[in-house]
Amino acid sequence: MKGFKVVGVDLAGKESNPSGIAILQDREVSLSEAYSDEEITSLILEIRPDLVAIDAPLSLPREGITRDVDKLMVSLGLRVLPPLLGGMRYLTLRGVKLRQELEEKGACVIEVHPKSSLKILKLKRGNFLEFLKREGFKIEGKVTQHTIDAAVSAYTALLYLTGCTKEIKGEEGVIIVPAGKHAFPRVAVDILIIDPQTKKFVLVKRLNPPFKDHWALPGGFVEYGERVEEAAIREAKEETGLDVELKELIGVYSDPDRDPRGHVISIAFLAFPKGGSLKASTDAKEVEFFSKIPSKMAFDHEKIVKDGLKKFKKYFLS
Repeated sequence: MKGFKVVGVDLAGKESNPSGIAILQDREVSLSEAYSDEEITSLILEIRPDLVAIDAPLSLPREGITRDVDKLMVSLGLRVLPPLLGGMRYLTLRGVKLRQELEEKGACVIEVHPKSSLKILKLKRGNFLEFLKREGFKIEGKVTQHTIDAAVSAYTALLYLTGCTKEIKGEEGVIIVPAGKHAFPRVAVDILIIDPQTKKFVLVKRLNPPFKDHWALPGGFVEYGERVEEAAIREAKEETGLDVELKELIGVYSDPDRDPRGHVISIAFLAFPKGGSLKASTDAKEVEFFSKIPSKMAFDHEKIVKDGLKKFKKYFLS
């Protein structure tokens, strides 16, 4: 998602233990660990993120050991620990102090709970980074339990900035959680690249699920702040190595069941190559020119190719 820079922090209760840090910007996620409050604060203020998501209670209960927002979470089946229970007291006091320091310096801070985010998204910690890779993110840095939780926090922050979260809100605090994996349709582009000389079209063989080892049109998700035309040109280059000229819109494909990952609306374009060289991307097994549609096609791409070939024919009518 283009344009946003967010930081996720899996805060440790004590400065002697590592806190996970995840910096998410565009399509890249950088993972690291930090220890002292000064180190964490300096790192965040240096990169000037749009939002900081901290995995720790960021407010205190008025009485007792539990806030009203924690009770709301539990009532929704999202188990959180009381902020002032045992060792949680150290984490909570540290979180409250860190939030205050960051906000005084102009940072925007939200409280998140990675375990709840994963539950709502129907994911597990062990496969979360693979999920991010399938979503088009590149991962670098130190992978630990703490940095994975920080990545979940950062992803929740990104969902917040794109309107895909909800507030669990009490008088004593607010916790941000995903609205759900399928809360809003996602927008993707698919590109039918045809060589007008040979009349052959480009397909890529998928390396990853869904539809692993099936042939598909080059394409991918539109990033935040990106025009669909820009996304189509970018995805064509990334997945095939070809520079393309978009000729016209083939159609909009919006069947809610067209993609097993959830409701994805695809905007399909017809394009001609104008440069570059054919080369498979890192998430594709092969890329080839075809004269006929192969039998194992992914998603509804067989229909998109057929619709696009009909559009293509008009370029040769006298």
